[in-house]
Amino acid sequence: MSAASMDLDALIEDYENDHDDEDDGMAVRDQATISKENATSITSPSSDMLKKSSLRARWLVLSLACVVMTGSYYAYDIPSALHQQLQDYMPQSPHFETQFNLLYTVYSIPNVILPLFGGNIVDRCGAPACLALFAFFTVLGSSFLSVGVAAKSWYIMYIGRFVFGLGGESLCVAQSTILSEWFEGKEVAF
Repeated sequence: MSAASMDLDALIEDYENDHDDEDDGMAVRDQATISKENATSITSPSSDMLKKSSLRARWLVLSLACVVMTGSYYAYDIPSALHQQLQDYMPQSPHFETQFNLLYTVYSIPNVILPLFGGNIVDRCGAPACLALFAFFTVLGSSFLSVGVAAKSWYIMYIGRFVFGLGGESLCVAQSTILSEWFEGKEVAF
C-alpha cells in the first residue's frame, strides 16, 4: 500500500471516529441541508413581526407619496383656480391674459430639459434626498408666488413659478423611484 493511500484511509477513519455519535451526524446533515436550502423558508416570530412592520411602513410610504404629489399638483393648478380673483386683484391691464398664461409658460421652461437629467440626479444622489430637494423647490416657488401676489408683482410671481418648475416634474421622478423601490411588480396596480 502506498503512503498516499494510507494517509487517505487514516483521514477517513479519523472522520468516522469523530462523528460516530448519530446525533452529531444529524446535526451536521441538518446544517448542510439548511445551508443548501433557501434560508428565507425558515420563519420565526421575529420575522413575522418584521413583515407586519414592513407592511405598515409600506402603507406609510405610499400615503406620503400620494400626499406629496397631491400637494404639488394642487400648487401647480392654484393660479387657474384663482383666475378671476387675480384679475380683480392685480392692476388692470389689457395684457392680463398674456401675463396670466405666462405663469404656466415660465413653469414649463425648466421642465423642457430638467426631467431628462432628473433621473440621473436621483440615481446619483438617492431618491429620498432628491425628493426633499425637489419638494423644497416647490415650496420655495409657491412662497415666491404668494409674495408676488401680495406685492402685485408679475415678475416675482414668474420667479416663483420658475423655481416651482425646477422641482415640480423632477419631484414626480423621485417619487416614482421611491415607490418602485418599496413595491414590486403589480403591488401598486389597481
